[in-house]
Amino acid sequence: MIVNHSRLKITITDLLMTALSVVFLVGIRVWFPVCEVTGDMVMSCHWAGEMLKAMSAAMLIAAVVHMLMPDGKMKSGADLMLCALYAVTFLIPGRIISLCKMAEMNCRSHTELWTGIIMVLLMLTAIADMLFWWSQAGKERHRRKQTEKSE
Repeated sequence: MIVNHSRLKITITDLLMTALSVVFLVGIRVWFPVCEVTGDMVMSCHWAGEMLKAMSAAMLIAAVVHMLMPDGKMKSGADLMLCALYAVTFLIPGRIISLCKMAEMNCRSHTELWTGIIMVLLMLTAIADMLFWWSQAGKERHRRKQTEKSE
């Protein structure tokens, strides 16, 4: 068996990260995609969209793996990695890969906006999760010190 259910510690932040990752995965394909390729002309935003699709799949896999981690220390380390992943994804549309020049294009008005909003929410969730696990580790250290003093 891969997952030991008795040691599984799924928190609200795990569920939130997974749900937001699903929203981004579906959203970048359905609700806020980049401009469509027309004929022989491939706009610059097409490549940003392709990269965002790949990143959305990686984010969902990472969120599920994070959820299945049994240890708070492992989750804290994964949260740091996830923050880096979210930050790079935040920078893809319009910064790392250029978008269309006209502001009213779909990639500017929808894709860039919603990617930014979802990535900020994911980063805040990962930071909250990391702070939670750090506080749990601090409480555990305090408990150990108290039991050592009483003995």
